[in-house]
Amino acid sequence: MAVTVGGCAGGDSANSDPLTWRVGVMPCASDCGFLHMAQEKDFYAKHGVNVEFVTLQSASQIYPALAAGEVDAIEQSPGGLLIAAQGSGLRAHIIGSSMQGMPYAIYAREQYDSVADLEGRSMAISSPTGAPALVAASMLQESGVDWSSVEPLNAGGNADRYRAVVAGTADAASSPADYVPQAEADGVNVLALSPDVIPQYPRYMIIANDKSLDRKPEAATRYLAGLIEGLRYAYDHQDEAMRVAAEGMDTTPDDPLVTYMNDLIVERQLVDRDAGIDMEMLQYQEDVLEEADQLTADIDLEGLVDTSYQEAALRMLEE
Repeated sequence: MAVTVGGCAGGDSANSDPLTWRVGVMPCASDCGFLHMAQEKDFYAKHGVNVEFVTLQSASQIYPALAAGEVDAIEQSPGGLLIAAQGSGLRAHIIGSSMQGMPYAIYAREQYDSVADLEGRSMAISSPTGAPALVAASMLQESGVDWSSVEPLNAGGNADRYRAVVAGTADAASSPADYVPQAEADGVNVLALSPDVIPQYPRYMIIANDKSLDRKPEAATRYLAGLIEGLRYAYDHQDEAMRVAAEGMDTTPDDPLVTYMNDLIVERQLVDRDAGIDMEMLQYQEDVLEEADQLTADIDLEGLVDTSYQEAALRMLEE
């Protein structure tokens, strides 16, 4: 694990500090302007909490880190929590969100003009049960294509899946919308965007370990207050949001890779200004997992959500 610290450095001893909050995150790219704005503007320090970010390189690492208590919370798709709710040892609650909407796209080789053309074709994914496969299956099925007719190919990470289409080793790929601006130059067609086809599919919610919530409720609230102020600031200062994203990508703020994602987030409202929790999105996630046979028991969705910390954070911001 690579640790990116938004405050003082520390390990387990810092994790026991009542005002230190460790968050497991995935690497961000063109969305960094929103996801990193609270660190950029020192909003966490403003609200009296020391936030440490643990950057993990794959989704397969992030839930185990939460369960082991290596982090207090994670910024991740809620699907893993729903699966864990069937009986694993993980005890956690969703307390907010950072980027609710899913900014994904279906990319295809230039001979395919529509999602309907992908029936019987190959699709680059990461794993049969991972988010790229679930998003692709949902988008294809919403477009009238039988997912069982598609040949899934395990092609690795986000960039690897896109490159598989560019190289012609896969007919199509499910990957973030980061690559939309360069697709035409690469001879790749963008067949669909997830915000258009499955706007109710969730991306990142804040999932906190129950032990951490019990031991450090004030840290959880103050963390959310800083996060919310950062998200609001990014909406209201888009030039700064694009600058932060550009710095994270080692490019310039006017790079189409930066401006496209910023516009997509803003126009489709993929980020909730108040870091809220959309129950309809959670219900949709449950339906997707049931369709994929990853859920075998009924889930109490309401029982997995605790809005009290977000509500306390909003009150803190009003003071």
